[in-house]
Amino acid sequence: MSQNKAFSTPFILAVICIYLSYFLHGISVITLAQNMTSLATKFSTDNAGIAYLISGIGLGRLVSILLFGVISDKFGRRTVILLGVVLYMLFFFGIPSSPNLMVAFVLAVCVGVANSALDTGGYPALMECFPTASGSAVILVKAMISFGQILYPMIVSYMLLNHIWYGYSVIIPGVLFVLITLMLLKSRFPGQQVDASVAKALPQMNSKPLPWLEGVASVLFGVAAFSTFYVIVVWMPKYAMAFAGMAEADALKTISYYSMGSLLCVFIFAALLKAKVRPVWANVFNAGLAAITAAVIYLFPSPLVCNAGAFVIGFSAAGGILQLGVSVMSEFFPKSKAKVTSIYMMMGGLANFIIPLITGYLSNIGLQYIILLDFSFALLAFLTAAIVFVRYYRVFNIPKNDVRFGERYFQKTASGHDKYSRSL
Repeated sequence: MSQNKAFSTPFILAVICIYLSYFLHGISVITLAQNMTSLATKFSTDNAGIAYLISGIGLGRLVSILLFGVISDKFGRRTVILLGVVLYMLFFFGIPSSPNLMVAFVLAVCVGVANSALDTGGYPALMECFPTASGSAVILVKAMISFGQILYPMIVSYMLLNHIWYGYSVIIPGVLFVLITLMLLKSRFPGQQVDASVAKALPQMNSKPLPWLEGVASVLFGVAAFSTFYVIVVWMPKYAMAFAGMAEADALKTISYYSMGSLLCVFIFAALLKAKVRPVWANVFNAGLAAITAAVIYLFPSPLVCNAGAFVIGFSAAGGILQLGVSVMSEFFPKSKAKVTSIYMMMGGLANFIIPLITGYLSNIGLQYIILLDFSFALLAFLTAAIVFVRYYRVFNIPKNDVRFGERYFQKTASGHDKYSRSL
């Protein structure tokens, strides 16, 4: 490709490795839950014991992600991704042979650490491979994770029905990571700085970004967006049963609609973000749509509203909005992409720990307050997305040959004054 050397074959191999790693990462985060019965028997424990085991993943991610952000920026993306892949292999090969629950917990921590390594190496690498289409590149991460989480339960179910040893479903992803390791060793990664020829086609900074404003707003956006879809995926079935009068089997299907909305959004915006829409516009639109939807679910609960609402929340809040938030924040702070990613993801990890505590408390008061909380998170995501949106067009000048939807209203003239146009 004339504008972007990253599309050459050596970089494409690196990109394939990253996407395949995220496909297997999607499997890794549900491996323990999907094999809960077999593992509970193996370790002579109950479901609560396996839940304790699963918590190790979150702990490993939380304690390591800032460190890996520094390592990635200093030693390079491939180094930290390779480290993550080794830890994933340790988990997948180790779990079936673990002698007790404590060893398995250590391996669960390892897979959380591996996820930190993959995020702080993978996201920046994708943005550096596709600098002119970073939004499309990172939003497809969400699709790969979703595909892994759709396919793996089918495999586990098949093995269960046919009385095949559960360990094969854990070892096979480990074998695939061995192949990814071999591919990574042969792959090439782009430099951390964008080539001058490519940089000319990107938005140019005309003023210094403010970490306390767009930096904090971006992090809050990530926390709020994560919380918005997390609350729905956990509590929507219970809310639908209590306030929409849905039977449990029907209420559980709301999450299927949620998943369909999520995947649809990924593919729609992956196409639009290449040249039609800037990620900051997508974030404002999606966050606003999520806020309106959460309000409708709260005010007018019914089977139709709950099903449609779950679909729209999946589309607007879970369809790659977190990945786009990372992409936008990295544009503001291009010299510290991995560090920015680690801070952004760490706050999401904190939300993953705190939100269940809050929603658990609210569930004893009334499930409707959980949906009201969800609306509050969606509204916060919209407001912070709006702040980042405004700051984006004050910090950056948009190249004349890459003016996208609506941006003529925000174009800068050579003197730095806003140039408003009457047409899009």
